[in-house]
Amino acid sequence: MTTYSNEAVLEALRRVQYRQVPWARVPKVFPYLRDLGLMDIVRQRTVAPAPGFHAPVDIAVLTDRGRAEFNRLSRDERAVEWSTLRVADYVVEGVTQAGLEAS
Repeated sequence: MTTYSNEAVLEALRRVQYRQVPWARVPKVFPYLRDLGLMDIVRQRTVAPAPGFHAPVDIAVLTDRGRAEFNRLSRDERAVEWSTLRVADYVVEGVTQAGLEAS
């Protein structure tokens, strides 16, 4: 199974937190974070059809748990030991890796 660093996870969570990311164009880390319950997919809200109207797309959004992890990793980023933590493999508490491998 692929592992990701704390820095890669933080950047992915940050990207979803501040931008609308179409699910069809997501980095490889996104499905991993979705399996962990940190993000989900929702249909983008649109207004009534108008000239130049584009069909709605599925976008990635953070779950409550994802926002909590984003906040935790953001705090860690400001810590003195971030240079060591950022390259360490990301491990989320309360989720078994075996559960991910079954999906």
